[in-house]
Amino acid sequence: MGKKVSGKSQGGFIIGIDTGGTFTDVTVLSADGGVVINKSATTPGDFSSGVMNALQVAAESLGMDRASLLRQTAVLKHGTTVATNAMITRTGSKVGLLTTKGHEDAAFIMRAVGRVDGLDDSEIRHVTKVTKPDPMVARRDVRGVFERIDFRGRVLAPLDEADARRAIAALVDECGVDAIAVCLLFSWKNPAHEKRLVELVREMYPQRDIAVTASHTIAPVAGEYARINTTVANSFLARTIRDYVGELTRRLHGEGLRSEGVMMMQGNGGIVRPEEMTAVGTLQSGPAGGMIATQYVAGRLGHENVITTDMGGTSFDVGLLTRGDLHYAREPIVERARLLQPLIEVESIGAGGGTIARVDPITRRLLVGPASAGADPGPVAYRMGGRAVTVTDANIVLGYIDPDYFLGGRRKLDKAAAEEAIRTQIAEPLGLTTVDAAAGIYDVINSKMSDLIRKQVARSGSTPEEYTMYAFGGAGPVHAAAYGADLGVERIYVFPTSPAFSAFGVASANVIHTVLRTSLYTAPVDIESLDGDLEAIERNLAEVMARENFAASKVTFRRTLYMRYTRQTNDVELQIPHRRLTRRDLPEIERMFNAKYEVLYGAGSTHSQAGIEVMAVSVDAIGSTPKPQLPRSKKDGASAARARKGKRRAFFTGSQRGFRDATIYDYGLLRPGNRITGPSIIETPFTTVVVPENVGAEIDEYRNIILLPRQAQRTHQRGSRK
Repeated sequence: MGKKVSGKSQGGFIIGIDTGGTFTDVTVLSADGGVVINKSATTPGDFSSGVMNALQVAAESLGMDRASLLRQTAVLKHGTTVATNAMITRTGSKVGLLTTKGHEDAAFIMRAVGRVDGLDDSEIRHVTKVTKPDPMVARRDVRGVFERIDFRGRVLAPLDEADARRAIAALVDECGVDAIAVCLLFSWKNPAHEKRLVELVREMYPQRDIAVTASHTIAPVAGEYARINTTVANSFLARTIRDYVGELTRRLHGEGLRSEGVMMMQGNGGIVRPEEMTAVGTLQSGPAGGMIATQYVAGRLGHENVITTDMGGTSFDVGLLTRGDLHYAREPIVERARLLQPLIEVESIGAGGGTIARVDPITRRLLVGPASAGADPGPVAYRMGGRAVTVTDANIVLGYIDPDYFLGGRRKLDKAAAEEAIRTQIAEPLGLTTVDAAAGIYDVINSKMSDLIRKQVARSGSTPEEYTMYAFGGAGPVHAAAYGADLGVERIYVFPTSPAFSAFGVASANVIHTVLRTSLYTAPVDIESLDGDLEAIERNLAEVMARENFAASKVTFRRTLYMRYTRQTNDVELQIPHRRLTRRDLPEIERMFNAKYEVLYGAGSTHSQAGIEVMAVSVDAIGSTPKPQLPRSKKDGASAARARKGKRRAFFTGSQRGFRDATIYDYGLLRPGNRITGPSIIETPFTTVVVPENVGAEIDEYRNIILLPRQAQRTHQRGSRK
């Protein structure tokens, strides 16, 4: 999926790389609009090797070697799971925490919701098994310092520097920490004491490589628990991310990539230079790439409401594009840690091709997930030492995946080994046939995915039928028709770039820097003062963008207010126009807030009489980068006969559950306008699109595959004749 591009493209190549749990995906864009995708196995022991391997296969598909590709590359943009992996395995730095004396236990007491943060409903119901998340800082590595600033930013007790020095020395010399987080009460209002503590660490240990994060620089927002988590997480991850990016950059430069050519994807959907990134900001950078790709493609296709579904080897990620806008989580939860970072809202569960299926020894029920076989050892069929049955093994047994055409034939899969593992581990314990056990795995994973989608959409105040669905990731198109039909979605799009869609999004991402800050205003809001706060943030961001080589005239700003009715706990995110605000704008802002509130919570739910508050503001500074082209072709008739490869027995659950002869199509030979009826399977080198009996498919002018249930297909055909 994709086409070859000239190695001499004017302006150089733009490369996007997304390191996933199982595969590392790469997208190469050329100045003439060409797109090439490829993928290689992720290498968990050394993620940079997986990146270099992905670049190697991409170069080969372009008919050149890796060094030649890198020499002709203008910029390489990279989304990575290194930070997330370090959070999962708790393999970051040993962190010490400096906080206001008397508040040393805040992170461990946490908020009431902290006990269940990051757990799904089934886990929360088992109250006796619910435990607090493991902290990234040990209680013995926390020290309080004598100081106090109030909520207005007034100094009530000056920082006792002698006490502070003793606390710092205890952390470094006695506890042996190599990273320090500084988080004091109300530092988001007055950071003077935090700044001085950072200076003291540098003065006391000028020769030591101690990663120091102050909360006012990473999360100048009210909310002690999440602010402490965010500050600690950044210090915990800083050395890991720095070392990874440094090693990768060294290897890339060694093969010819220009010195300024590396940029890192952030979870807010933007790319930044390594010296401008934050470690905690790289969390969720891969899924953010998929959302950026969604927004770009949806804009070209005219889709305002989109459900994104990304099924890779390890996880299943769901996000929403509503009225053309992405959703941002103010307090995203990453590996059970509630953070204060404006990350694009993407919810994930353990449901990928490598997700492990098993029989519960007590209940004798079939369970699928959340554990994954990952890239190493991978599914049983990979023949790399994996012994646990996975979703991919089931898909091979059901006939959806051709074991001789995986990764375009680069890897041969062992169907017999998959069948044997399912027979002994799943089928026999449950008294089923091997095929029924495999079908059960397929049904269970589809149900889990549709449940997650339904929950996400319900929270937005909508229903799935109101959305178009995008299916991407290497495993997504195998399952999309099944979970899409369960949800009642009428159109499901699979793109030429779907197998590496997040990498495609990374490659097309803009440079974005975001500032989120507590800024309290109660109606009637002093609109001039609010505008002054926003303009001050924008001046600071303009300086950051100048370091990213963007002139002031080339930077656009996006303003967001977080608003609520007085005495409410949760707020609503509201984007407002970027212009000088005056009193005349206040009624319109309140009207927009009331309208969005009703969208989320239903007609009549507003309560303007209670008064409206602005709790926080955020500003995105955006520098545009070159975008890929989506070439269009004229439709070439309905017949897809030229693309038929033959038939294969595959399992379907239409009018008669069981194996049928499925027509196999070569995606590379399909043309715009071609129509396909199920049961069929469309094969590409990097994914397989299953078209069940009750679903049709059509190739549009962009060579996207549109999956259509029968009723939707008839409606689509009538619309095409108008």
